[in-house]
Amino acid sequence: MRINILMIAAILAAGISSMIFAEDRTAPALKNRLVIKYGLDSNGFQNYPSTSTGTITNLGTSSAGVDLGSSILMEFQHPLSEMLSIGVGATYNLNRNISGTSAQFSFLPVYATASLFPFGNVPGIAPYAKVDLGYNVAYTGNDQYKWNSPFQTALTGGMYWGIGAGARILNTIFADIMFTSYSGTYQVTLGPLSTQAAVLYTKVSLNAGIGFDL
Repeated sequence: MRINILMIAAILAAGISSMIFAEDRTAPALKNRLVIKYGLDSNGFQNYPSTSTGTITNLGTSSAGVDLGSSILMEFQHPLSEMLSIGVGATYNLNRNISGTSAQFSFLPVYATASLFPFGNVPGIAPYAKVDLGYNVAYTGNDQYKWNSPFQTALTGGMYWGIGAGARILNTIFADIMFTSYSGTYQVTLGPLSTQAAVLYTKVSLNAGIGFDL
């Protein structure tokens, strides 16, 4: 938790410094941006729907709690107007534990994103609504997350989506709260035998970062 607080403090300090030295950060923000954020992830859930063809017994339950985590986000944003911005992004979920175990996993989605600023480029704080849609290009887990030898475990990514709201502060600092959903497939193989389950991980994140004009 102390590391998370220090990360947020560093982001805010860097954002304030950039505002101090910028000539005019409240002018209409119709420039491409690279936005880098750090996210604090709430206790989430990882579910194995009843439609799966097998049960992941080494994780203990069909619905498992997930401990607090953190993420690093990077987005390229292209404003179409003062009210709408589109772009692409990627998020790396740092490894997080299944609650009460040493099993850890991670997702890395790549996605398209759109932000709607209903009040346009408001000086000071400009609120926005945000939606993401993409694919988890990486779904990984440690040895405790996978089945033991001689079983072989394959983790495959699936759809990613997110929805939330936030604010752009003086065209420099971006802060938002997002509900995100990560899908994947957990497959276990032993010789000619194979079983798999559809995995769904959901969480709420509080993200803060800095936008750099390009």
